[in-house]
Amino acid sequence: MFAMYDDDGLNFRSTVDRLYKVYEAAPSQTVKNNLKDNQEKDNFKETLYQGKITKEAINKYKQVTNLDTMHEVYHVNEIMNKKVITVDDKTTIEECYNIMEEYNVQQLPIRSEQQMHLKGMITKHDILRVLIEDPEYAYKTIHKHIYDIATKQIITTDPISDIRRVAKVMIDFNLNAIPVVNSDDEVVGIVTRNNILQAISNIPHMQIWA
Repeated sequence: MFAMYDDDGLNFRSTVDRLYKVYEAAPSQTVKNNLKDNQEKDNFKETLYQGKITKEAINKYKQVTNLDTMHEVYHVNEIMNKKVITVDDKTTIEECYNIMEEYNVQQLPIRSEQQMHLKGMITKHDILRVLIEDPEYAYKTIHKHIYDIATKQIITTDPISDIRRVAKVMIDFNLNAIPVVNSDDEVVGIVTRNNILQAISNIPHMQIWA
């Protein structure tokens, strides 16, 4: 399962197939989830991470996403970084860059200072690009709020999503990392391209493409 967050919080949660359809239908800034059927909502919620990942939950995920239940599937929770550093939307550009340097990370999820939901993502590349584009005013720029230059919508994934599907989404939408969010909209991890490459090299029989 994948989800998208913005200023209003959660605005989409569904399968990877619907994620692609939604992005084709309209710009991400205007996307809103129209899942009004309560039964459909409940079916999606059953596949979302609720705590301990059981065999039943994994098989339910395979069923909803049309995966072969006999095929071994590796899930995001098995390779993700469980310690996630986030910043609020009032953090300055300079503060974000220093945090990235201190913790040796290339991106930071941004949360709302008031409501605590995810609302964007910032990368070190984004920061450097802004400073290079306007070096004359770099000192003033670094004191702006990070949300002024951030990607305003953020794609997230569920902890039991198939690694292969996550890898495809990252490639297709040019993402270096995807936050991992549970059914309570809590960030429980983050998966990066490096995590996926390490998984491929450390799990010899793992096939990245279905």
